[in-house]
Amino acid sequence: MIRRVRTSRFVDLLLARSYLFPRPGPAQYTSILSDRCSGVSDSTAMEKPDGSKYVLLTEGRATVLYENENQVFYNPVQQFNRDLSTCAIRAWSEEYTEQRTATKRNQRKKRKLRNENQKGTAKDSQITEEGLQDHSESIEEAPEPNPKTGEGNAERGETQLAQAERKKAPFITILEALSATGLRAIRYGLEVPLIKTVHANDFSPAAVKAIERNIAYNDGASGVVVASHGDANAVMYSHKTMPFHVIDLDPYGTASPFLDAAVQAVCDGGLLLITCTDLSILAGTGYPEKCFTNYGGMTTRTEFSHESALRLVLSSIASAAARYGKAIEPLLSLSIDFYVRVFVRVRNSPIQAKLLASKTMLTYTCSGCGSSSYQPLGRVSINEDGSQKHSFAQGPPVSSHCEHCGFVHHLGGPMWAGPLHNKDFISRIQKITETLDPEIYKSIARIKGMLTLAKEELDDPFYFTAAHVSSTMRCSCPPMTTMTSALLNAGYRVSPTHAVPGAIKTNASWGVIWDILREWIKTNPVKESNIKEHSPTKKLLEKREPSFAVDFTMHPEANPPSRRIKIARYPQNPPNWGPKARAKGDKPFNNHKIQGQTGPLPDSPKPSEIGSKGDDSDRKKQKTS
Repeated sequence: MIRRVRTSRFVDLLLARSYLFPRPGPAQYTSILSDRCSGVSDSTAMEKPDGSKYVLLTEGRATVLYENENQVFYNPVQQFNRDLSTCAIRAWSEEYTEQRTATKRNQRKKRKLRNENQKGTAKDSQITEEGLQDHSESIEEAPEPNPKTGEGNAERGETQLAQAERKKAPFITILEALSATGLRAIRYGLEVPLIKTVHANDFSPAAVKAIERNIAYNDGASGVVVASHGDANAVMYSHKTMPFHVIDLDPYGTASPFLDAAVQAVCDGGLLLITCTDLSILAGTGYPEKCFTNYGGMTTRTEFSHESALRLVLSSIASAAARYGKAIEPLLSLSIDFYVRVFVRVRNSPIQAKLLASKTMLTYTCSGCGSSSYQPLGRVSINEDGSQKHSFAQGPPVSSHCEHCGFVHHLGGPMWAGPLHNKDFISRIQKITETLDPEIYKSIARIKGMLTLAKEELDDPFYFTAAHVSSTMRCSCPPMTTMTSALLNAGYRVSPTHAVPGAIKTNASWGVIWDILREWIKTNPVKESNIKEHSPTKKLLEKREPSFAVDFTMHPEANPPSRRIKIARYPQNPPNWGPKARAKGDKPFNNHKIQGQTGPLPDSPKPSEIGSKGDDSDRKKQKTS
């Protein structure tokens, strides 16, 4: 006999443990999800709290209330993260609206042309000479453009249609799956245009109560921002058929447990905003097994470890998306302080998803001198008819020992090999930042500096610093402009990077870099007593003459534009800028009351119904405190 369970508990079991129950019909499915899986609470019915009874904190256009600073998680250092995310969603929404308008315009043109062709075929046998004359006169006397339909003159019609699209009702839906205080979600609802609904979800009852209170306190947030209580993955999986336009994941630690659900719950052309704060695993070398477990790849002991961290996260997202015939496009990928933040567009494109192997690479890093090479996992060639042919890559690009110093190579990856940024998208954000009030967006100066650096970056993987290579050669460090001038004069491209001050990105090989240092030490000699017998330096200096004529003459582009203008490129962090400890709020599944409820939570299943302790430990990885 099958035990009957309540609808809420049934959905818990179905989503969390994938029990094989018959799937409900569309109407029943929608009703169940809206009532339980979203966990939406009636925050609009809550009266506005008395702010004098709480500690107030204002950021952007939102204000949050605190009873106890340890009750829910909040890190004020990440205001830069929230300011930048608001600008990025605005830039994405503008582009998404333009693309949607263009798609509708093309569909309208095709439909009109198809109807005209059908009418023309039916009337061909009936048109007389007078009819032809009248028809030609009607074409010559075309009506003026209709501002409501956008028909008429093509150029004016397109402009009017775009304006009409902008005036339409809000349509964008956002999910902040790990909302904590709801500050970020409330800011999105108040500061981003065309927002229909922002779902502020959290797994902690205390956090949900705080979200409801903050929504009620902020004028304009009620009705737009909605608090919900539930497991982040369950909420996202439940929206596979009703996807969000934007999903923001900002967990405490790694975001890897949420990626599979996120790529399925975002719409075609939608935006994922993902933060990972576990840089000790992503950019460090102490836990390679944990890095591979979380992200499906490993980094090595390199000075470009922060870019490797970005590429590992992007590779993990791309792999999760490709399983469902989706492809990603990194719009902006940043290494910031103690975390990485990526802004990724997801498209439903099985053809683009097949390119994942050619956009994934392994890295070979010398354990002695630090030289690096990379190997794509796949190869794509274009046939004469324009079709793509996928084949195996040829490799490896290096031997077992480094050609420069003779030390062994360390293998890293797999990781993302494609571009980290979309320059057009960055330009959109830059235009938006010019319209912002610095009193509201207090990190705007840093946003402008980091965006400028990201826009200047080359798409070539990885970077090096003059300090590191000169230390390997045991010589004095050449000025950055001297190093970049030598590379530019040799015909190579160079750029700075946002990740590390003083680092250089270039498409030059490591052989060219070492040759430049060999020429440098002719006028800046090395002390032979500092060179050990079996060191990488000894092997590098066996070849004294460079393989090409090195020119240190100052190049006009040796100083990038970001250095020639007054801009905060690498501002100093304030005191106590590091990550805060995990908050110590109440545990999930307790009897904490939520606004509008008088008893225990209806969605609190017994431990035996939600799985083993191992399953519950995964839930605790969410930002629940």
